[in-house]
Amino acid sequence: MSYPLTKTILQGLFGARAITSYGPVIVGKAESGRIRKYKVNIQGVNSRDISRCFWKLRQKKIIELKEDEGGNIRIILTEAGKKRVLFYNLDNLKIKTPKRWDGNWHIVAFDIPEKNKAARNALGNKMRELGLLPFQKSLWIFPFNCKDEVDFVSDVFDVGKYIHYIVTRQITNDELLRKRFNLS
Repeated sequence: MSYPLTKTILQGLFGARAITSYGPVIVGKAESGRIRKYKVNIQGVNSRDISRCFWKLRQKKIIELKEDEGGNIRIILTEAGKKRVLFYNLDNLKIKTPKRWDGNWHIVAFDIPEKNKAARNALGNKMRELGLLPFQKSLWIFPFNCKDEVDFVSDVFDVGKYIHYIVTRQITNDELLRKRFNLS
């Protein structure tokens, strides 16, 4: 299955709503108990490739097609599909930073077991990419609220039960941190 096409289709159908809900998407009508061929157009992509991608997504149980009482065809994201969309949305994740710092330090602490080493490493890489500073091996710090983003990343890697989020006003040697984050 072509990664870019799969990503485009899943994000196009579910990406904007991925964090809040995974409701079904209506794509067509069914006729006489059979699902009528549905049409999805993506500029620059052959319709046969799109159909093949949908077929593979159904085979891999990423999506399901269901007919409702009104004869509408709905694409429903399975649990595996929800994880895939979360993973794809990870690429676009950014922390919104306010113009003024409120004086709070936001600390992410985790103790992820060795059996989840790949997830632990991926989490650390993503936190670095988001701008958090490693304070100690499993302790990261940031001057702005990043709880939603940290929760999102921990959901993607399925390690939420090992992560703790702390907000504090005081921390020793915070002059060094203020300098590092360009805070006044």
